[in-house]
Amino acid sequence: MKNISVYLKNVPGQLARFATLLVDNDIEIRAITVAENEEYGLLLLLVDKPNKCIELLEEKDHIYSITEVIAVKVLSEEGHTMGVLKISKILGESGINIEYMYSTLVKDESLLILRVDDNEKAMEVLKDNGFLLEEREKF
Repeated sequence: MKNISVYLKNVPGQLARFATLLVDNDIEIRAITVAENEEYGLLLLLVDKPNKCIELLEEKDHIYSITEVIAVKVLSEEGHTMGVLKISKILGESGINIEYMYSTLVKDESLLILRVDDNEKAMEVLKDNGFLLEEREKF
């Protein structure tokens, strides 16, 4: 899946203007996390129409980057804490580093979104250990 990282000036109203741009172009946010420093806010996004979003970002001269991420389904009876524990333990024992992680709920499915240093190996290890991956680009 494509994680879209968008850099916005760290001033009041920027996030609202960006969200308006997405709404006006019928792009739905499926997962979001926001971090900041003194100058910029960093949005990590999964959207339902990533290619359309990228075209829009280019058209509007937004600073952005694309990274491939993995979406791992978390069983509702286990909860996020247990999901984070199991996933991080399995990946760590396999020598795979988690660079960042955030979570989302899509269509009643809880997902952990992972950026790792080796997607292919991580997907193989997770599948071998019974984890289900969300592999659709649009969800």
